[in-house]
Amino acid sequence: MKAWIRGQRYRTNGHLKVFLPVIQPADPRNKLLSFYNLAEAHILRATRERNVPLRNVRSAIHYLRLQNPRDPHPILSVQFATFGKQVFIDHLGQIVNATRHGQLGMREILDKYLERIERDDVGKPRQVFPIYSSRIAINPLMSSGRPIVKGTGIMVSVLIDRANAGESIPKLAKDYGLRPVEVEEAIQEYKAA
Repeated sequence: MKAWIRGQRYRTNGHLKVFLPVIQPADPRNKLLSFYNLAEAHILRATRERNVPLRNVRSAIHYLRLQNPRDPHPILSVQFATFGKQVFIDHLGQIVNATRHGQLGMREILDKYLERIERDDVGKPRQVFPIYSSRIAINPLMSSGRPIVKGTGIMVSVLIDRANAGESIPKLAKDYGLRPVEVEEAIQEYKAA
């Protein structure tokens, strides 16, 4: 993630290469991130975990910026997903392969990848559900944007702290009005992230 935000210098075969940032931080001077930056990182992580080459992601971002140069978060302004080794965007109701500047993809296959970010009425991210998580959500308007148990304002870190202090899962579930399985899965998913 650090390289996605700050860039990176590295050597390959004795040549110095520069990896330019992919995400523009909300506060570049202090290198502080916004919720939108977190949502962008969530999408990038999804593409990387599906082994999409970063050059394809960069190509897609470049294409998106050409389409709307005023948008500071091009990945978030449209539905963004991956299929195979290519990166796609949902543009005007059709899936477009942004790495090939306009080739159509298959909507049915891609839709399942678009469900991890909940959007508001104008299409901006409202809540992120981390990858591989069924119990955790991140919402900038709840618990200061810290990971919470989905559908509640209960911070997962509080559950972990209390469990680490020796409190039982059933006791925590009772205290917060949750089922024990919800507490246990939230703790496990948070630790695995």
